[in-house]
Amino acid sequence: MTARVLIAEDEPPARANIRRLLSEDPRFEVAGEARDGMEAVRMIEELRPDLVFLDIQMPGLDGFETLDALGASREFVVIFSTAHDEHALRAFDALALDYLLKPYDKQRFHVALEKAARQLAGARREPAAVARERRLVLRTEDGFIALVEENVDRISASGKHVVLYTKEGQRRVRQTLAELGAKLDASRFVRVHRGEIVRVDAVVRYEPGARGDGILTLFDGTAVVLSRSFRREFSERFRGNR
Repeated sequence: MTARVLIAEDEPPARANIRRLLSEDPRFEVAGEARDGMEAVRMIEELRPDLVFLDIQMPGLDGFETLDALGASREFVVIFSTAHDEHALRAFDALALDYLLKPYDKQRFHVALEKAARQLAGARREPAAVARERRLVLRTEDGFIALVEENVDRISASGKHVVLYTKEGQRRVRQTLAELGAKLDASRFVRVHRGEIVRVDAVVRYEPGARGDGILTLFDGTAVVLSRSFRREFSERFRGNR
């Protein structure tokens, strides 16, 4: 089934670019184009699109005000498109699927489009259920991403970067482990080594070592060293989680 797309963007060249990139994917068709927020509200209500590319800064109503006008419950997927990166956290709080930072290239656009295709192909969840999930909004080399904390099993320092091991694969972020750790739910994640943080309920086995250290085995078979310095806190959390 072809997904219907509404492009809400006040700049004609930007609309034309999105329309051109969409034409390369037969899974999507452009149902309409809106030039401002008020027109976007009207067209969304009339056309019932599956996917909306929504600019943030538009005449009349901006992107966030457009969503507010449509109400909390919505049946379409939103991808924000903007030249300003300071709105990323608010965009993901508004349950946007992705955040395209202009100027983006063809590859980045199709990454966002692939996310939309997977979302639309699967069973939709109620917006309220999504909102209850704690999410991490992080900036990678490819743009902003939002990860559900529940899907993060382990976070490891790697030079000037941090690697997040998730159920969907690895994500590399240019951030310190301490900065990222401060964003996590402290009741679910614990530092186990100078360069490692794990989700406590991802640990299936704890083998204490003779020198006060230990080895943790995660559900996927990964072995992580538990440093003596962090043993007490981890042990208390691990026992309390069982």
